[in-house]
Amino acid sequence: MSYFRWAVITAMAGLAILVGGCATTEGRNTQDQSSIRAGITLDDKFLKIAEKIPGFGGMFFDEHGVLNVYIKALEEQPNTSAISDLEARIAKAIKEVMGKNFFQQARGPYGDFAKEPLYKRGEDIKIIKGEYDVLQLAEWRKSLDKMLGVPGVVFTDLDEQKNRLKVGIEDSTTQGSIEAQLNNLGVPSKAMIIEVVKPIRFQATLRDRRRPVRRGSQIEADTGWFSYKICTFGFNTIRNGRNGFVTNSHCTETQGGSNGTDFHQPYDPWYSEGNKIGDENVDPAYFIGGDCPAGKRCCFSDTAFIAYTVRRGEDIARTTNDNGSITLDDSNPAIRIVSETEEPVDGIFLNKVGRTTGWAFGNVNGTCRNIQVKDTDIIFFCQFRVVGTGDNRVTDNGDSGSPVFGLSDNEASLYGILWGGPDDGSSFVFSPIGSIEEELGPLTTVFPPPPEPEPSSCPRGQRCCEDLPNGTCILCIPQNAECP
Repeated sequence: MSYFRWAVITAMAGLAILVGGCATTEGRNTQDQSSIRAGITLDDKFLKIAEKIPGFGGMFFDEHGVLNVYIKALEEQPNTSAISDLEARIAKAIKEVMGKNFFQQARGPYGDFAKEPLYKRGEDIKIIKGEYDVLQLAEWRKSLDKMLGVPGVVFTDLDEQKNRLKVGIEDSTTQGSIEAQLNNLGVPSKAMIIEVVKPIRFQATLRDRRRPVRRGSQIEADTGWFSYKICTFGFNTIRNGRNGFVTNSHCTETQGGSNGTDFHQPYDPWYSEGNKIGDENVDPAYFIGGDCPAGKRCCFSDTAFIAYTVRRGEDIARTTNDNGSITLDDSNPAIRIVSETEEPVDGIFLNKVGRTTGWAFGNVNGTCRNIQVKDTDIIFFCQFRVVGTGDNRVTDNGDSGSPVFGLSDNEASLYGILWGGPDDGSSFVFSPIGSIEEELGPLTTVFPPPPEPEPSSCPRGQRCCEDLPNGTCILCIPQNAECP
């Protein structure tokens, strides 16, 4: 690569960091709300549980992996038999709505990421008394969401950890007026929490060339003669029989509309297509009207499908540790995706691997939030937030597109892709895989494991003294010799 090309990359990467990642495009690629297919969100599923369990007020996993469930009008001292019966009915209703493997999400943080989780729980349920059921909270939330177009409002949320509604604002000086507006809309003060938070921005700006490409690697999108965006490779997939990968829509040239942006990994050499890996193929249009506030464009995921021009990979890149490392672990370089989980519940532990901050993790704290992206006209519905542990950054510019996953041993369940976070990097926000597939269509993300190696036999005149479970001999000795 020429010095001139290197200088352009360095200067523009620095500029991307200064301005906080990629800006949205000026072109408005939108469609009317009436043409939008409605997906089933986490809050919709909570309403279905409430139909089966009267008084259901939300749920979350605590630090011990126990599922805490709010029930409105719970008796002060219910008898043991009544509690056991209610717990059984709750577990049955949750599995009917959320899936039979729901309780497998209750996995804790890793002391050593190569070992077992610190705990693995069964169907442990703790019933706690709530003041509201989700039917009432969801009705009030319709009014709460009308605040999304108000300057300074960051998000709205039905907070199942607090059994309340929550609205995030940038400046405490607006709290009084926000509360007054909500009261006028019929939302009682005691049912809501107003929290001062940092605004959420896009995070566009693993650095080595990798073939086949693994999730978590750096990618570069050409957006003009002297412009590009640096992001993270999301996950490999097959869509409508075509090999490709998913990353963020805001990493393409035109957000919310496909114009064939070409992608390279890790970068585009000057006057060369040698590192090209694919072309933008599908980038769902954003919508206006309906639930989308006036003057805004809305969507349920920040995603685009990129069709491969190289061989498809399958795994997530595994780094040397989960404390921000961006160095691949040569002895164990990949994490295999074995399942998808449509939406997480508050409290569970999730990971991400990104181009800038590497492998990082935290706990879900904020589900199905409607988020207004800072310095844009974009609102994303039903997004999820992960808060990091300790002082390490869990996201920064360039991490947009990072795969978000749960991990057990060396196997992952895919939850979605990261698209943004606050300037201090203390948390990240991601689009769930359920919403991604609602907008891109069905995706194949789980691939069969590689075939086992063929058993090897010992040379003529020797016999096997020790072999592996797959039949591969690891100790051959002469026919007439004794095994050591």
